[in-house]
Amino acid sequence: MPPRLHSTLLAALAVLLTFVASARAGDGCCAHCGSCDGCQKVCRLVCDEKKIDVICWGCECEDFCVPGPSHRDCKHCKMLCEECNEAEDCYKPHGGPKKFVWYDWIPSTCAKVFTKKKLMQKKVKTTVPNYKWVVEDLCSKCEARAESAQVEPGAKIPPAPAIADAKLKPVRATAAVPEKSTKQR
Repeated sequence: MPPRLHSTLLAALAVLLTFVASARAGDGCCAHCGSCDGCQKVCRLVCDEKKIDVICWGCECEDFCVPGPSHRDCKHCKMLCEECNEAEDCYKPHGGPKKFVWYDWIPSTCAKVFTKKKLMQKKVKTTVPNYKWVVEDLCSKCEARAESAQVEPGAKIPPAPAIADAKLKPVRATAAVPEKSTKQR
């Protein structure tokens, strides 16, 4: 099959699937069981879990040495770049002879150990509840079974959507746990 015909068939199939999915979504049938008897739009609160990264900071200790004063010892001298290399062309630009001087250094016998603290970070993945409103076409049987999510006390939920012909499912709040008394008798 030629590549042009193959891509044309794939594009036509994608358009057909999009059309079928959009026709099925707005046909007024129940989103749960597929029944088309007495369906109506219902807004209900759904709780999903959202994964987030939290950065934790801490310190790590590292030891290091600081030596005492060192002193200079023997002097060394070496001539570099005295002649051109036989493998290279001597007519290419090159420098003249260079005198290179260095000294031996004798470290001291006393050194002190110090500790430094390094700032470190650690990423921890955690899940948190995420509330959102969904609009569904539900029949009366599925509407009775489909409930809104339970909301923890103090949780912030988004406002309900303003859809004129949708029925709003009530939100249930979980009971707060009573605090224990710390009084001594």
